[in-house]
Amino acid sequence: MSLPLLASPFGALSAVVRIGSVGVAISSLESLYRRADLGPRGLLDGEVQVTRARWLLPLAFLAAPRVAVALNGARLVAACAVIADGGSLAVARAGVIVIALATLLLRIRTPLGIHTSGNMVMITFTAAALGLGPGTPLSLGFALGFIAAQACLAYFVAGTAKLREPPWRSGRTITLLSSTLMWGNGRQAVVLKSHPRLALALCWVTMLGESTVPLALVVPLPAAIALLACAGLFHLLTAFEMGLNSFVWAFGSTYPAIIFCWYWLHGVRA
Repeated sequence: MSLPLLASPFGALSAVVRIGSVGVAISSLESLYRRADLGPRGLLDGEVQVTRARWLLPLAFLAAPRVAVALNGARLVAACAVIADGGSLAVARAGVIVIALATLLLRIRTPLGIHTSGNMVMITFTAAALGLGPGTPLSLGFALGFIAAQACLAYFVAGTAKLREPPWRSGRTITLLSSTLMWGNGRQAVVLKSHPRLALALCWVTMLGESTVPLALVVPLPAAIALLACAGLFHLLTAFEMGLNSFVWAFGSTYPAIIFCWYWLHGVRA
């Protein structure tokens, strides 16, 4: 993928949805492989959720495990189509609309446990669907601007929120996280407990790194690329150490939108 291609609205949005579709395909395959989680007493059982509020009663059919399987199957097929031929407007439009609608229905079915990466997938594909619907340069540009703004806001809020917390500023948080059953890594926990200065440095690198991602919109292009590369490396490391693999694709898919907005803000047009 060449950087000048990202100055084009369709080229940039095509890159966004293709990268995001890889993550969608992986998460759909995981759900289909662990179908027991979608059924009664499973972690993603929808029975309680869709009956918790009166307005959700017309959507009670979503609670059935077979519906969740069908939605994940539809997401998988659509994601594979976008990955294979997302350079076609018709394919990208149809695939992204299917992914956006199926993801929305799955979120209504089981909103509990949705983390930041899940929110970003929903935002990215909904915006992309609205942009690809008309398919005009203006609608694509608005979609890319919205995606880039949401990504920058998510990074900035995550970083500044951590800066307000004493455990993060003292370096204790990363050691505590590495000691948990869900996000932990025994080897990493031992190293961090033995080297508190390393834990302190990692906390501050995380906080400052997340807070400064929005600068990618205004600094020179090489510096912008370096900032995004560091953010991507951060997600790769957390995927390896903490199992947060979905963040790599959910946030990585927004980088072409940020580069597009950099070109737009600096007066570069395809």
